[in-house]
Amino acid sequence: MPQKKTILITGGAGALGSVMCRRYLDEGHRVICVDNLMKTRDTQNIDQFKKHPNFKFVKHDIIDPWDPGEKIDWIFNLACPVSVLSLQVDPIHTMRTSIDGVINMLNLAKKYNARILQGSTADIYGEMKDHPFRESDFGEVNSLTPRACYENGKRAAETLFMDHHRIHGTDIRIARIFNTAGPATQMTDGRVPAIFIYNALGNRDIVIYGDGSATRCFLHVDDQIDALDRLMRKEGFIGPVNIGSDKEITILELAKKIVAKTNSRSRVVFEKRDDAPLFRRPDISLAKKELDWQPVKSLDRLLDDMIAHYKKVGLPESRVLVFATTYYPDAGLAEERLAALAREMPDTEFHVVTTRFRRGLKRIERQDNVTIYRLGFGSRFDKYLLPFLGAFKARELDKQLHFRFMWSLMASYGALAGVILKMLGSKASFIIAHHASELYGGWKAKVAGYAEMRADQVYQGADVEQTNELIDRVRKNYQELAMKQEGKLIRPV
Repeated sequence: MPQKKTILITGGAGALGSVMCRRYLDEGHRVICVDNLMKTRDTQNIDQFKKHPNFKFVKHDIIDPWDPGEKIDWIFNLACPVSVLSLQVDPIHTMRTSIDGVINMLNLAKKYNARILQGSTADIYGEMKDHPFRESDFGEVNSLTPRACYENGKRAAETLFMDHHRIHGTDIRIARIFNTAGPATQMTDGRVPAIFIYNALGNRDIVIYGDGSATRCFLHVDDQIDALDRLMRKEGFIGPVNIGSDKEITILELAKKIVAKTNSRSRVVFEKRDDAPLFRRPDISLAKKELDWQPVKSLDRLLDDMIAHYKKVGLPESRVLVFATTYYPDAGLAEERLAALAREMPDTEFHVVTTRFRRGLKRIERQDNVTIYRLGFGSRFDKYLLPFLGAFKARELDKQLHFRFMWSLMASYGALAGVILKMLGSKASFIIAHHASELYGGWKAKVAGYAEMRADQVYQGADVEQTNELIDRVRKNYQELAMKQEGKLIRPV
């Protein structure tokens, strides 16, 4: 049994850090996870560990000094946005994470005489066209692009590590991490293959920036964790060392592979190329020699694992909360449209909060992929109670099901329930859809206008006449609203 260590993992709630937390907890070590949740927005990846006696979570931003108040043996510094859709949201903070944050972690390592590993990146090489990246290469990085906050920040972090090692004797390791993914990668991460799988499962367009001839090599997160562990245990070797897969695939080939694996109806579309490097293949001969390591899990295994997990947890839009004044058997145009949507979107659960409206109806009823929750006393006056009863019922459901999206079929009583639910703290995106025939006058128009001003998306008139066209609009807007919820850009700058 190896000696029990106390291991600090920054960025520990992320896709890579959370898998590392699990590994070392399984080995019997104490794990301190530090994360500001800027990227993940929640602790979903580490919730399973929170009751573990050897696990501690600290919500903290490493750009500010911090001390665990206990002896630390190892530090894995993985804190930094990686996806271009995240790192460009606050580029100054991104760079400070790699400078101020790194200085704080190095000082912590010095204080506790801890071994510290920097999760560096392939991006420090910039663009290289003639051969795989070797650790002795320097590459070309532009200091003025929107991506430079990450590329140059990571370069500065490596410099800080080496200077701390030379001046203070700090026990360092530098790992240059190439494209790595796994089931814990956020669907809306913005990087391939996650964003391709997310859109393929939602039958949305898969967008390629450029002509698709750019290549990448993708490493399974389990292989990455194994390599980082070997580097941390290796005596007398500080790196830097490339850790990644050396099996290339074009972005277009990857998109087609994912469409085939998911049986998707997605189209592959092309947009103007961004400033990402065209090629990013590592030379991993040093890792093979020094760490006795090489990847063992294939790209197909990686994609299959991610697709299976994404299907299991469901897309962000797989559960939708709906407010409706009435629902079947009392149906009008709005209810007919919702029923048509439900039939055309069988993989989506619709949870409809509505009124009893008349006696004799069940309070909870399931109709295929639609669950109906009827509130009130069974009279036409129930609609006046819907804004209040509906909001509180919805909050109860939201705590259980964590809705990312809520709909109101009209900008009326149900829409007010949505507004109140937002006031009660729901972070779900609020969507209103009503037909041109459902226009209001007088005080009802003022209520509708008030609700629409507080909605994240409004479909009206011709937008909701054709079910198939509406579904296409909804699927596209789901992605945009999900990115907005998570503080991400829609596309790279």
